[in-house]
Amino acid sequence: MTDNTHKEAQHLHRLILFSDAVFAIAITLLAIEIHPPEHWHGVADLFGQMQHKLMAYAVSFAVVGIYWISHRRTYSRLRKANGVLDILNLAMLGLLALLQLATELLWESGSAAAALVYVGLVTAIGLAHAVAWGYAALLGGLSEPMPAIEKIYVLLRVALLPGLMCG
Repeated sequence: MTDNTHKEAQHLHRLILFSDAVFAIAITLLAIEIHPPEHWHGVADLFGQMQHKLMAYAVSFAVVGIYWISHRRTYSRLRKANGVLDILNLAMLGLLALLQLATELLWESGSAAAALVYVGLVTAIGLAHAVAWGYAALLGGLSEPMPAIEKIYVLLRVALLPGLMCG
Protein backbone atom coordinates (compact mmCIF):
# COMPACT_ATOMS: atom_id res chain seq x y z
CA MET A 1 0.00 0.00 0.00
CA THR A 2 1.52 3.30 -1.07
CA ASP A 3 1.62 6.24 1.31
CA ASN A 4 -1.01 8.08 -0.77
CA THR A 5 -3.33 5.05 -0.80
CA HIS A 6 -2.92 4.75 2.97
CA LYS A 7 -3.82 8.44 3.44
CA GLU A 8 -6.91 8.04 1.23
CA ALA A 9 -8.06 4.99 3.20
CA GLN A 10 -7.45 6.82 6.47
CA HIS A 11 -9.48 9.82 5.24
CA LEU A 12 -12.45 7.57 4.44
CA HIS A 13 -12.08 5.72 7.74
CA ARG A 14 -12.14 8.98 9.72
CA LEU A 15 -15.14 10.24 7.74
CA ILE A 16 -17.04 7.05 8.59
CA LEU A 17 -16.04 7.21 12.28
CA PHE A 18 -17.19 10.82 12.50
CA SER A 19 -20.46 9.94 10.79
CA ASP A 20 -21.04 7.04 13.18
CA ALA A 21 -20.51 9.41 16.10
CA VAL A 22 -23.08 11.87 14.75
CA PHE A 23 -25.59 9.06 14.22
CA ALA A 24 -25.00 7.87 17.80
CA ILE A 25 -25.43 11.36 19.22
CA ALA A 26 -28.58 11.97 17.16
CA ILE A 27 -30.17 8.77 18.41
CA THR A 28 -29.14 9.55 21.99
CA LEU A 29 -30.63 13.05 21.86
CA LEU A 30 -33.97 11.53 20.90
CA ALA A 31 -34.09 9.64 24.20
CA ILE A 32 -32.64 12.42 26.36
CA GLU A 33 -35.48 14.75 25.43
CA ILE A 34 -38.18 12.37 26.68
CA HIS A 35 -39.33 13.44 30.13
CA PRO A 36 -42.08 11.81 32.18
CA PRO A 37 -45.21 13.81 33.01
CA GLU A 38 -45.28 15.53 36.38
CA HIS A 39 -48.39 13.72 37.58
CA TRP A 40 -49.21 10.14 36.73
CA HIS A 41 -50.93 7.32 38.50
CA GLY A 42 -49.69 3.86 37.62
CA VAL A 43 -47.95 2.40 34.61
CA ALA A 44 -51.01 2.48 32.34
CA ASP A 45 -51.54 6.18 33.04
CA LEU A 46 -47.83 6.89 32.49
CA PHE A 47 -47.83 5.20 29.09
CA GLY A 48 -51.19 6.74 28.23
CA GLN A 49 -49.83 10.24 28.87
CA MET A 50 -46.57 9.52 27.05
CA GLN A 51 -47.91 7.62 24.05
CA HIS A 52 -47.32 10.49 21.59
CA LYS A 53 -43.75 11.01 22.80
CA LEU A 54 -42.98 7.30 22.73
CA MET A 55 -44.47 6.80 19.26
CA ALA A 56 -42.53 9.79 17.87
CA TYR A 57 -39.38 8.45 19.54
CA ALA A 58 -39.90 4.96 18.10
CA VAL A 59 -40.43 6.32 14.58
CA SER A 60 -37.40 8.61 14.80
CA PHE A 61 -35.25 5.86 16.29
CA ALA A 62 -36.18 3.68 13.31
CA VAL A 63 -35.47 6.53 10.87
CA VAL A 64 -32.01 7.16 12.31
CA GLY A 65 -31.32 3.43 12.40
CA ILE A 66 -32.35 2.94 8.78
CA TYR A 67 -30.24 5.89 7.66
CA TRP A 68 -27.25 4.59 9.63
CA ILE A 69 -27.57 1.17 7.98
CA SER A 70 -27.94 2.80 4.56
CA HIS A 71 -24.95 5.07 5.21
CA ARG A 72 -22.86 2.12 6.36
CA ARG A 73 -23.82 0.09 3.29
CA THR A 74 -23.17 2.84 0.76
CA TYR A 75 -19.93 4.06 2.30
CA SER A 76 -18.60 0.49 2.47
CA ARG A 77 -18.61 0.66 -1.34
CA LEU A 78 -16.15 3.57 -1.32
CA ARG A 79 -12.38 3.20 -1.53
CA LYS A 80 -11.51 6.77 -0.66
CA ALA A 81 -12.96 10.16 0.28
CA ASN A 82 -12.19 13.76 -0.58
CA GLY A 83 -13.12 17.25 0.56
CA VAL A 84 -16.26 17.45 -1.59
CA LEU A 85 -17.57 14.20 -0.10
CA ASP A 86 -16.73 15.55 3.37
CA ILE A 87 -18.92 18.61 2.76
CA LEU A 88 -21.80 16.61 1.23
CA ASN A 89 -21.65 14.13 4.12
CA LEU A 90 -21.65 16.99 6.64
CA ALA A 91 -24.74 18.46 4.99
CA MET A 92 -26.54 15.13 5.40
CA LEU A 93 -25.38 14.79 9.01
CA GLY A 94 -26.46 18.37 9.74
CA LEU A 95 -29.96 17.55 8.57
CA LEU A 96 -29.93 14.33 10.57
CA ALA A 97 -29.02 16.27 13.72
CA LEU A 98 -32.21 18.33 13.28
CA LEU A 99 -34.36 15.21 13.52
CA GLN A 100 -34.66 15.62 17.30
CA LEU A 101 -36.26 19.03 16.77
CA ALA A 102 -38.73 17.67 14.23
CA THR A 103 -39.51 14.75 16.56
CA GLU A 104 -40.23 17.15 19.40
CA LEU A 105 -42.56 19.13 17.13
CA LEU A 106 -44.44 15.91 16.39
CA TRP A 107 -44.96 14.94 20.01
CA GLU A 108 -45.71 18.46 21.23
CA SER A 109 -48.23 19.50 18.59
CA GLY A 110 -49.07 16.41 16.55
CA SER A 111 -50.39 18.79 13.90
CA ALA A 112 -50.40 18.28 10.16
CA ALA A 113 -47.84 21.09 9.86
CA ALA A 114 -45.50 19.31 12.28
CA ALA A 115 -45.91 16.08 10.30
CA LEU A 116 -45.11 17.95 7.10
CA VAL A 117 -41.94 19.40 8.65
CA TYR A 118 -40.97 15.94 9.85
CA VAL A 119 -41.58 14.24 6.50
CA GLY A 120 -39.80 17.06 4.70
CA LEU A 121 -36.75 16.68 6.92
CA VAL A 122 -36.67 12.89 6.54
CA THR A 123 -36.88 13.35 2.77
CA ALA A 124 -34.13 15.99 2.78
CA ILE A 125 -31.82 13.66 4.73
CA GLY A 126 -32.36 10.92 2.16
CA LEU A 127 -31.81 13.25 -0.76
CA ALA A 128 -28.62 14.62 0.81
CA HIS A 129 -27.39 11.06 1.24
CA ALA A 130 -28.22 10.33 -2.40
CA VAL A 131 -26.34 13.44 -3.56
CA ALA A 132 -23.28 12.37 -1.55
CA TRP A 133 -23.38 8.86 -3.02
CA GLY A 134 -24.05 10.19 -6.53
CA TYR A 135 -21.05 12.47 -6.30
CA ALA A 136 -18.79 9.77 -4.83
CA ALA A 137 -19.78 7.02 -7.25
CA LEU A 138 -20.61 8.85 -10.47
CA LEU A 139 -18.57 12.06 -10.47
CA GLY A 140 -15.80 11.80 -7.89
CA GLY A 141 -14.44 8.36 -8.75
CA LEU A 142 -14.40 7.43 -5.06
CA SER A 143 -16.20 4.09 -5.22
CA GLU A 144 -14.85 0.63 -5.70
CA PRO A 145 -14.96 -0.59 -9.30
CA MET A 146 -18.53 -1.64 -10.07
CA PRO A 147 -20.85 -1.51 -13.04
CA ALA A 148 -22.54 1.84 -13.67
CA ILE A 149 -25.95 0.18 -13.37
CA GLU A 150 -25.09 -0.89 -9.82
CA LYS A 151 -24.05 2.65 -8.93
CA ILE A 152 -27.34 3.95 -10.28
CA TYR A 153 -29.28 1.25 -8.42
CA VAL A 154 -27.67 2.32 -5.13
CA LEU A 155 -28.40 5.97 -5.97
CA LEU A 156 -32.06 5.23 -6.60
CA ARG A 157 -32.30 3.11 -3.47
CA VAL A 158 -30.95 5.82 -1.18
CA ALA A 159 -32.94 8.54 -2.97
CA LEU A 160 -36.24 6.62 -2.80
CA LEU A 161 -35.80 5.27 0.75
CA PRO A 162 -37.25 8.43 2.39
CA GLY A 163 -40.41 8.25 0.33
CA LEU A 164 -40.86 4.60 1.20
CA MET A 165 -40.33 5.30 4.89
CA CYS A 166 -42.73 8.23 4.89
CA GLY A 167 -45.34 6.29 2.94
